[in-house]
Amino acid sequence: MNLHFIKYTIVCLILCLLTELSGQDQLTELYYSGQFSAVIKEASTQINKGDSSVANFRVKALAEIQLGRTALAIATLEESLSTHPGDRTLARTLAGQYFEAGNYLKAKASFRQFVTENSSDISSWMKLAEMATFKQRYPEAIIALNHVLALDTMNLGSLMKMGEILDRLNSTGAIIYYQLAWEYYPDNQKAAYAYANELIRLKKSLEAIPVCDSMLARDSSNIKFLKLLGYAHYKSGNPFDAIINFNRASSLGDSTAFAFKYRGICQYLISDFTGSISSLRHAALNDSTDAEIRFFLGSSLATTKEKEAAMFHLNRSLKLMQPDPSVVGRIYAEQGNIKRLQTDYDLALDYYIMAWETDSTKPMYLYFQASILDNSMHKSKKALVIYEQYAKKVSGEEEEKQTEQAISILTIVLDRIESLKEELFFRDED
Repeated sequence: MNLHFIKYTIVCLILCLLTELSGQDQLTELYYSGQFSAVIKEASTQINKGDSSVANFRVKALAEIQLGRTALAIATLEESLSTHPGDRTLARTLAGQYFEAGNYLKAKASFRQFVTENSSDISSWMKLAEMATFKQRYPEAIIALNHVLALDTMNLGSLMKMGEILDRLNSTGAIIYYQLAWEYYPDNQKAAYAYANELIRLKKSLEAIPVCDSMLARDSSNIKFLKLLGYAHYKSGNPFDAIINFNRASSLGDSTAFAFKYRGICQYLISDFTGSISSLRHAALNDSTDAEIRFFLGSSLATTKEKEAAMFHLNRSLKLMQPDPSVVGRIYAEQGNIKRLQTDYDLALDYYIMAWETDSTKPMYLYFQASILDNSMHKSKKALVIYEQYAKKVSGEEEEKQTEQAISILTIVLDRIESLKEELFFRDED
């Protein structure tokens, strides 16, 4: 073979290789400079000219992904895998795009294949768990997450996801995973918030307080944790400290219904009715469908001259709330108290009767009826009947259910029963 021809051939090959590398460099430069449309156009041109290298397909698909053109990226990746079936990077990118497009059937098949080939593939197990969660197939999700945690006990995403799933299943086991997530990653706000919130849900509010305090020690202006700390204090029966934290959140710009609501409730609990009315009115403006806001606003207004406004909010709470007899009964009793103060005794009595009919576990509603019949309406015979009904109810209750208030009132009622019987006897009305 002619030496000059060999040299010429080598030079041509080198020039072709340099041209190809130059094209690759150009695409890479366009991609990293954010010119994704130009990348797609240039890569498509090279592919149409017959250059079906993996790099051209890969960079074109990545540019399409950056522009949110998921369907086009999937088409590009599927085409590239038809000519490069063994490329694992392309396969994983395609599986991810199936997932993004919501094509969980194909995505699941791909990620299943990945974990079959490599059981220590944590990212694929996580995707399988996520898809199972979307489909509410929680046992499948738990199996996948357990694989992850067997490989990496400190995997934050898996710990949090396990907690979320168990939360949805109303399992108390959620707290274990949230606690581990927070202990492993004490600076992680999501883990700390989930753990503290779960403690409150499980009626362990006192234990949630140091968790919130630890986050506020890192950032004292964190409104999210100030509100959660306030809520934890409220749930712990500490309204004064709760108000302090809700006030701090408010001073930093928080104006959510949540903060105004629970600050208002705490103010009601410490008999700061003026403050309570102000806070709860703000809360009602932000959330007009919260029955609890309406109830406490009505109850606070009931301590003022705004009795009709109080009645309005209490009636509104009844319409909004779920029919919990104990709460409905309390609302009726509160409305009875308002009408009694307005000297509308007939309507007050009606409310006390409705309270008792709604919740017959509260003998106090009988006492309210008897008291108004006796002292305000002067209907002694009817009052006597209700007093005796009250006495029988309280005396017949199990000892642990007899409150100090009920027992104390029982003594008064028994004395009044004797007095009424004597009065009725001398009036010859027995």
